[in-house]
Amino acid sequence: MRKIMFVLGCLALFTVASCISQPADTYYEPFGVTNNPVGSKVGEALDSEGGLFQAAQNGGITLISTVDIRHRVENRVYTRTFIVSGE
Repeated sequence: MRKIMFVLGCLALFTVASCISQPADTYYEPFGVTNNPVGSKVGEALDSEGGLFQAAQNGGITLISTVDIRHRVENRVYTRTFIVSGE
């Protein structure tokens, strides 16, 4: 009886542990391109921090050339980050 309880306890532990530690899933989406030349500056900001405008400010960008969005799901939490490049 003890062995059966031990095995069931181990199975329950492994089942719970596998649900908690899920790997992060990240993918990128090209969002926009302008006719401005591609610059050396890059800025990033989360959607909740102000999105595209805040990303440009973080990178010190006045002329936006490209905009990408990084989608990330980690432990069932979704985040969206704007990545802006330009001059």
